[in-house]
Amino acid sequence: MIVLYRLLSRLWPALLCLAALFDAKARGTRRWRREAGEPIPPKEGSGPRVWVHAASAGELEQARPLLAEIRRREPGAAILLSLASVSARGPSARVEEADSVFPLPPDTPRAMGRLMDRLRPDRVLVVKWDLWPNLLLEAERRGIPVFLLGAVLSPGSGRARPPARWLYAPLHRRLAGLSAVSDEDAAAFAELGLSSDRLSVDGDSRYDQVAARRDECRDHALRNFEATRRGRLVAGSTWPPEEDALLEAFARLRREHSPGLVLVPHELGEDRLRGIEAAAARRGLDCGRLSAGAAPEAGRVLLADVKGQLAELYRAGDLALVGGGFGAGVHSVLEPAAHGLPVLMGPRVERAVEARRLVESGGAWIFSNAAELEALWRRWLEDAVFREYAARAAREAVESGRGAAARALDFVEKRLLSADKPSAML
Repeated sequence: MIVLYRLLSRLWPALLCLAALFDAKARGTRRWRREAGEPIPPKEGSGPRVWVHAASAGELEQARPLLAEIRRREPGAAILLSLASVSARGPSARVEEADSVFPLPPDTPRAMGRLMDRLRPDRVLVVKWDLWPNLLLEAERRGIPVFLLGAVLSPGSGRARPPARWLYAPLHRRLAGLSAVSDEDAAAFAELGLSSDRLSVDGDSRYDQVAARRDECRDHALRNFEATRRGRLVAGSTWPPEEDALLEAFARLRREHSPGLVLVPHELGEDRLRGIEAAAARRGLDCGRLSAGAAPEAGRVLLADVKGQLAELYRAGDLALVGGGFGAGVHSVLEPAAHGLPVLMGPRVERAVEARRLVESGGAWIFSNAAELEALWRRWLEDAVFREYAARAAREAVESGRGAAARALDFVEKRLLSADKPSAML
C-alpha cells in the first residue's frame, strides 16, 4: 500500500486543481499555497529546528500550547509551523511562537523531499492525526524522527479498518513516538502495531489552550452582560436540530423562570440568521441581534451574529449548549467548561473523548429532544445544589486536563535520548 500510495500521490497536484473547480476551501488552500511560495526557513539558532504540523484551525489551537512550551524550554529553537487548510490561515497570524508559518504542499515525494531539504528539521511533531505518508517517508530517508502528539483513534475511524489500515498501520510503526490523548486511543494505536516503548498517554493540549484563553479573555465588548444575568444559557456552534429543541424548550420555560438565551449559530449566513428569527417568531419569541446593539434580556433571544466572540459570550453565561451532537459529532465542550459552565449537548459524542469525560464527571448532560432539554434546563434552574455541583465539575474537568503539552514534550525528549541517533528510532 505504501508503494502504491507513493506512485499515486504524484497525481495530487492535478486532483487538487480539479477539486478547486468545485470546492471553495480547496480553491482557497490552492491560492494560499501559490501566494505563500516557498517557505523561508529561519536562521540557525542555538537550539534545535522543530517542525510542527497542524491540519486546520482546530488542530492549530491544539498545537499552540506545544509551540509555547517548546519556546519556553528552548528559547533558541527555530520553530517551523505548517498548516494544511486555509481555515487556519487567519488564526495563524496570531501565533507568535513560530518563526516561520507556511501552508503544507501537496504530499508528493518530490515536494516533501524538497521541503525537508529546505527546512532541515531536527524533528517533526504532527498534531492529532494529519500524518501524511510522503512527509513521514521522506523524513525517514533523512533520519529525522517524526512524532504524533495529541493523537486520537476512535473505534469507528476509517484509519483502523481496511483498506486504510493497510496504509496507516505500517506508517504508524515508523513513528519515533506517539503521545495519545487517552488509554483507549493508545490501545487502538497498539493494535496498529506500535510497540509499548513508543506509546505514551499524555492527554490533550487543548485543555491547556482553553485554560490559557480563559485566563486572557476580556469581555470588553460585553461588559454590560453581567448586570442582566439571570440563568443565562449560551448556545454555541449550533445547527438547526439544536436550535429547534432549544427554542421550543425556551418558549416553555420563560413563562415560569424568564431565563436568558444567547444563540450563536455555527454558520452566520443571512439566510441562516433569518431562519432562526422566523423559528423564534413562530414560538412567540422576541429575537434581537448582537450586531444591532441588542442586549441580553430575560425571556428574549439574543442572536449573536458577530464572529470571534463566542469565548467572551461563554464567559458571560451560566449554562452552555454546544452544537453538533445531532450531526457529525459535538463541537468542543472545553471552552464553556473552562469558564465553569455546565454543558448540554446532543447524543453524538462517541468521537469526543472530552465530551464523554465531562458527562461522566457530572459537568455535562446529553439530550435527545426538546422535552429532555427542557427537563434538564428546568432542573438546573430550580435546584441550586445541582447547579453548583455541575459548575464545579465542569471547571475541575478542564483543570485536571492541564499540562498535556508539557507531558507530551517530556515523552519526546525521553524518546530522543533513548536512541543513539535519531535514525535508530525509525
